[in-house]
Amino acid sequence: MYKRLYFFVVAIALLWSTQGCKKFLNVSPPSANINPTSIKDFQEMLNSDSLSSCHFFLLDMMSDDLTLSDAQVSAASNFYLRSYLWSSTIWNPSDADVMYNSSYNRILQMNVILDRVNNAPNDEFNTPQNKSIVISQALINRAWYYLQLVNAYGNAYDPNTSATDPGVPLVTSAGTNSLPARASVARIYQQVIGDLKAAVNNPNLPSKGSDIIHPGKSAGYALLSRAYLYQGDFQSASNYADSTLATQSALQNYNVSTYVNPSQLPDLVSNPEILLARVSIDLAFFSFYSNTIMPSATLTSTLTTADLRYSKRFFSASRFSPATYRLTGASSMVFDNSIGVPEVMLIKAECLARSGSFAAAGALLTRLRTNRLPAALVGSRNYTASNALGFVLDERRRELFNHGGLRLFDLKRLNKEAALKQDIRRVNNAGATIATLSSGAPQYLVPFSPTVIAANPNIVQNPR
Repeated sequence: MYKRLYFFVVAIALLWSTQGCKKFLNVSPPSANINPTSIKDFQEMLNSDSLSSCHFFLLDMMSDDLTLSDAQVSAASNFYLRSYLWSSTIWNPSDADVMYNSSYNRILQMNVILDRVNNAPNDEFNTPQNKSIVISQALINRAWYYLQLVNAYGNAYDPNTSATDPGVPLVTSAGTNSLPARASVARIYQQVIGDLKAAVNNPNLPSKGSDIIHPGKSAGYALLSRAYLYQGDFQSASNYADSTLATQSALQNYNVSTYVNPSQLPDLVSNPEILLARVSIDLAFFSFYSNTIMPSATLTSTLTTADLRYSKRFFSASRFSPATYRLTGASSMVFDNSIGVPEVMLIKAECLARSGSFAAAGALLTRLRTNRLPAALVGSRNYTASNALGFVLDERRRELFNHGGLRLFDLKRLNKEAALKQDIRRVNNAGATIATLSSGAPQYLVPFSPTVIAANPNIVQNPR
């Protein structure tokens, strides 16, 4: 973390974790302890809704899932617009990168737990079971953030280059006062996978968490499956997908009228798909724009307006207005960034399609689509060597759009395959191209803000 800001950030992070943030489901914490030392303190930190509040919408702005109107593109320049257009400069000198700063804040909270847990005083809460669960849940939460960060600021994993490709600073202790350089992409993956394996190998960690913000083994397995998919290790990704689905495999039927669009964290409580909840509430977009985002033409054509995933997330276009994102408040947009059963099913389906098990991959897609489309539209397909992987990847896009960068991460990894790489374009209302992002271009990587580099000069900037 930043040397000059280190002690300030520690104080703020600890204060936030036990006082400034709510306990889950709006139960206020009984104390304002900013120096956590006990197992009970650490449990309270893990019970804070701040861990499930993330800020990765900027990654969706860089993907091909959304579009801005001509009026929005013509508005005053800002980091959203420059990200959307893949400009050579994203950040103004004083801009704060909330995605980076908030992620390391959460990582710092987990590091405090992991640093102190073995020295917790002996009391009624300090049992071997409680201690080991605290450790596992801190490791899983930290791994989730590092996997996001390395895919935002680093290249997609490549076994030939990732040992030297720069990733992000790796901070695993709250006690460091150094200015770490960027660890390699491979080193970050090594840490993520090692932490997750340590967590799920804990015999005391339950298969399912006690609720959607307390990860159990199923969440750890799911993150391992995601990490191995991004590495191109499809056998390991498949194995951990199996472990996840053996524990939790229920889907929510979008055809049921009781479905509730998530506008805040508690709305996800009754969703049987959630393995580890993450909600992104973007508060800055409407400080620049009066209108919300719109689905891109390519997303709309892939998703189609008949898909319930479309109607649940977008207001339909009319003669007088374009389709727009539904989940907005007066000054915010809300995005579900959770890891859940559908993503794991799609990871398994991709692994099956790549290994030649086309019918089995198709069966998973059919089950998911049955819960996402009106029954009359599900239909039947013949899954073959020529189409199975394409069907799976299209379904990933339908299921995981505006999902905290997952589409961008897919574009980055698929651009390494000649048959799947693609250039993406921004078009104006008339359909004319106003910006193009070539496959493998350096603009796929988020640049570090000047404020981040000023605080830690050892961070080497991403090329543009």
